[in-house]
Amino acid sequence: MPWKRLRHYLRIVCFTVLLSVFFIYQNGFMLDRILIYFIFDALFLAVLLYMLENSRLHFQLGGSASDHYDRLAKCCGIFCILTAGCYFLPEFTFPAAAAALFFGIISNPEIAMGFGLFLCIILGISLGADFYELASYGILILFGAQMSKTMQEKKYRIWGILLLSASSVCIPALFYYLAYEKSQAKLLIWNGGITLGVLVIFCLISEKLYDKKMHEEWDSYETIVREDYPLVTLIKSYSKAEYVHAIKVATIAKKCAAEIGCNEMAATAAGFYYRLGILEGEPVIENGMRLAAENCFPPMLIQILSEYNGEERLPSSKESAIVHMVDACVKRIEFLNSQNLSSSWNQDMIIYQTLNELSATGIYDESGVSMNQFLKIRELLVREEMGYDSNH
Repeated sequence: MPWKRLRHYLRIVCFTVLLSVFFIYQNGFMLDRILIYFIFDALFLAVLLYMLENSRLHFQLGGSASDHYDRLAKCCGIFCILTAGCYFLPEFTFPAAAAALFFGIISNPEIAMGFGLFLCIILGISLGADFYELASYGILILFGAQMSKTMQEKKYRIWGILLLSASSVCIPALFYYLAYEKSQAKLLIWNGGITLGVLVIFCLISEKLYDKKMHEEWDSYETIVREDYPLVTLIKSYSKAEYVHAIKVATIAKKCAAEIGCNEMAATAAGFYYRLGILEGEPVIENGMRLAAENCFPPMLIQILSEYNGEERLPSSKESAIVHMVDACVKRIEFLNSQNLSSSWNQDMIIYQTLNELSATGIYDESGVSMNQFLKIRELLVREEMGYDSNH
């Protein structure tokens, strides 16, 4: 693991160990308790490391894995402090849904549930919590983790807030009743106050958190297509013809994406790096994905590279379909140029023929491109000038 990620993971290790030390101090330095806490820490940290690396390798941690590790470390530190504070609060008052919600926003639901369960269980061990208390926390963690994903869309946030508010107050009260066969108004007040505070904080920072994730991906696309980016210079030094081809595909793919209203930057970057794997030879797709992962490319871009030429996977997005169409047409026109057979009329006909043949195979059926959008793309490609040579 590179140091830039490892140092953030070590911060998470320190926070979890310090939380255990705090609970050991509060409960007395008994050898068996010390062993239990540190064995539990070791198990959690091992599972967490697996989840983090698995998510990173499957492109579920965003454009920059080191930044996400950093945010996770900060969030871990904050919630370790809050968990320590909950030691002094009444039972059934740990904000489990909030923990899962915020961890989910900066990572994914799987990691959010892992962190939430760890914090709940270690607090439960220190307080001697019973089954009902831990069960209520577990259900709240599920709610919070799912809502972190659902509430990424603005239109669902009000419903997520209402659901989290109701569940954070009602579920602990329900399980408290199951545990003691009585209700307690003080519990409702405590959980109502904690929930209100959490939701106020969420409303204040949610836009920033969600927007930051979106802008990070956009910035990542802009960075990797700059002329001074290492992979760009590598492609240029590898082959001038390949570099010119990449520029053509990227430029035209961006116009096509704008024409049908999809992600222009993703189409641009995917168009430029569509044949990235040829830098290292066969297997082209696998090598392209590996180079992209090593450079922390956005998940959507790596997905498009995995669908190169429709060889192993069919295009699964409009951006992937656009890049496939543009690359296919540019390759045909470049071949005509190399044979001195091209003319304006020939180019128009070859584009119609190429796209109609590809469409007839059903290769774009899973991409979400409608017939109207396909026709718009085809007409734009007919209007585009693809015949310039490598000296352009």
